[in-house]
Amino acid sequence: MAHARMPRRRLALAVTAALAVTVGTLTAVPAVAVTGAVTAAEQTQQEAIALPPGSVLIGNGPSGFLTRRTEGNQYVYAWTRYADGVTTTLPAPLPGGRYVGSLGGDRVVKTEGAVHTVYDMATGADPMVIDTSSLGTSAQLIRLAGTTLVMRVTRADGRADVHLVSKPADALVDRVVTGLPADAAVRRYDMSTPDTLALLYTGTVDGVTGSRVALVNVATAAIVEDRAATGAGLSGDVSVSATHLAWAEKSSSDSSATLAVARRGQPAVERIPLGTGAMLTELMGDWVTYGVPGGTTAYAPNPLHALTARSLTTGQTVKLLDTVDLIRPEADGDLLVQGGSIEHGQGLYRIAPGADGTPAATLVASTGLPIVLQLTGQTVPDTFDFRTSSGDGYLTWQFATQTGANVRVELTHTATGKQWTSTSNVDVAGRGLAYWTGLFDDHTAAANGTYTWKMTATPTNGIGAPVERTGTLTVDSGQAPHGFSDTGSPDLIIREGGFLSVYDGRQALQHGAQTELKETNIGAGWDAYDQIVTPGNVAGARFADLVARDKTGALWLHTGTGKTAFSERTKIGGGWQIYNKITAGGDLDGDARPDLVATDTAGDLWLYKGTGSATAPFAPRVKIGYGWGIYNKIVATGNIGGGTAGDLVARDTAGDLWLYLGNGDGTFAARTRIGGGWNAYDEIIAIGDADRDGRPDLLAHGPDGRSDELALYSGTGDWKVPFGARSWLYAAPPLTGSYKTLF
Repeated sequence: MAHARMPRRRLALAVTAALAVTVGTLTAVPAVAVTGAVTAAEQTQQEAIALPPGSVLIGNGPSGFLTRRTEGNQYVYAWTRYADGVTTTLPAPLPGGRYVGSLGGDRVVKTEGAVHTVYDMATGADPMVIDTSSLGTSAQLIRLAGTTLVMRVTRADGRADVHLVSKPADALVDRVVTGLPADAAVRRYDMSTPDTLALLYTGTVDGVTGSRVALVNVATAAIVEDRAATGAGLSGDVSVSATHLAWAEKSSSDSSATLAVARRGQPAVERIPLGTGAMLTELMGDWVTYGVPGGTTAYAPNPLHALTARSLTTGQTVKLLDTVDLIRPEADGDLLVQGGSIEHGQGLYRIAPGADGTPAATLVASTGLPIVLQLTGQTVPDTFDFRTSSGDGYLTWQFATQTGANVRVELTHTATGKQWTSTSNVDVAGRGLAYWTGLFDDHTAAANGTYTWKMTATPTNGIGAPVERTGTLTVDSGQAPHGFSDTGSPDLIIREGGFLSVYDGRQALQHGAQTELKETNIGAGWDAYDQIVTPGNVAGARFADLVARDKTGALWLHTGTGKTAFSERTKIGGGWQIYNKITAGGDLDGDARPDLVATDTAGDLWLYKGTGSATAPFAPRVKIGYGWGIYNKIVATGNIGGGTAGDLVARDTAGDLWLYLGNGDGTFAARTRIGGGWNAYDEIIAIGDADRDGRPDLLAHGPDGRSDELALYSGTGDWKVPFGARSWLYAAPPLTGSYKTLF
């Protein structure tokens, strides 16, 4: 495949430099009129013309080409000269109007209703105005052949005639194409040369109904050849040369594409199966070119997305471009193709015979856009904090074009090797997005620490190599008071007999019904304790701890390690058998350390302020209340009332739940009833912020609740109504069961 290599610096300038633009009334063209075609050899010596992205080729002649692009909600039409790259922006037509380019000529027509104005862009001659109102309101401009309008006019019976309308010597000439069968329905109007119109139609000839191609002499409006085109789709492409006729066939059953080629005037047809897709085709001398458009944004590889030339004499094939969008013949027999190559990107390419007669592609005009994936920017946060859902976020990679691509992102926790992966497609804005909510692939919470990431974008069209980038980021979600796995997320602890297990809170509470729960077995011997509480970090280290009382009344501290395991126990007190209820987990005195409260058999309430010491984590007790014997459950909830310190909730024997708002000095305000029916639960757990809204929640389970579900009461932050409506969370074994204890 031969390409004219444009200087790198010039290509960059072509993308960024402003176009030389003139805007006129089209009574004349810019001062320098150019006649004569620019040959492939001449173009090789020139620099590629800068073409605005989004431009679509709709006309071409020896001296320049016509393009259309969208700005806002309207089309902008422009004529560009080959010689110097000067672009003329054409005056906007009236609403509903448009411009149509000619084939192999430098004329363009502005159509506004029944008025069609033909301009000669090469010479600047006075425009020709053709009024087709005499054809009726159904008349529709299809093509421009030189100065002849190809019109479609619908008859009263619903069928359409083809009219060739011109205005020689200032007199309107309307010629109707005749000779088509009475039931003919024209599906496509194609032109490969200005003097021959190819009509693809369905109709009945000699009792056989099917697809046919009729060739019309534009000068005489006479049909010079009419032949069967069996297999041609209703919108299949047709090409005609002086010696051959070619058309694309597409199977209705499997979309397979076949190229059909026949010699003019001969019945034999050579059919060449090629693959799948709606194919373009165009003849060029002793060669036929073909390709399936849309390769740049395709969602699957297809070899036919490339523009290929096939010799009509030897069957040799040559790949010319990596993508093709449209093919237009030139007046000298060459082709002007809108498409792209991996080397030069998107633009207009001239296809012409090389020195040995083999077709070759030369870049004529460049949009500056690649056809392969090209990364232009990325936004990857340095740190994620998943304590609340507002910490969730995007990792974004920006690509230069809307080239379809599958984007796979892998994040790997350096310490454990656990991963989160994301797969998505590049969106319409050219972005590859991965949205991380702080979960690994098994739905467990992402641990704090360093992560490596890898992004691989693979083009869906198979054109070009994948794009890969790597980097690092950090997760720092802090520590949750009820978290034991260094994730910043609360966890669930379950005791069954003497065995203790930890379950990841986010997996258990958000995805328990959808995934196999991950369990960490802490070990046996925990039945030595008759009470276990989760006070948070009382030992002054980074992680949450456990405090447990054995059956002799001794109090023990198990410091957390952040690895869903605990250190060897340390005795921190004795005589605790005098208490029937112990709870911890809230900062009651405002010193940022968790405290412990307990009620004795007399109903007195005692406060043990946290010290932050691993050997003596609690200060001597202080009596802060009495009459608490009416309650069978007390829970240190943290700050659920929106005040300045931690609060308590207590359940009485009738099942009513009462809120004690903390005053911030270790005492509480008068109680407020906040609910009834809580005697349905055996377990009421201050789980922490389970739903990641920044407010602590309650979790409950018991024999009168649903046996396979947990009840979540989300905190509201309003002391008057501190919890929202109950949500049932499907948990099932191993989280539930009357023989298990949750805390």
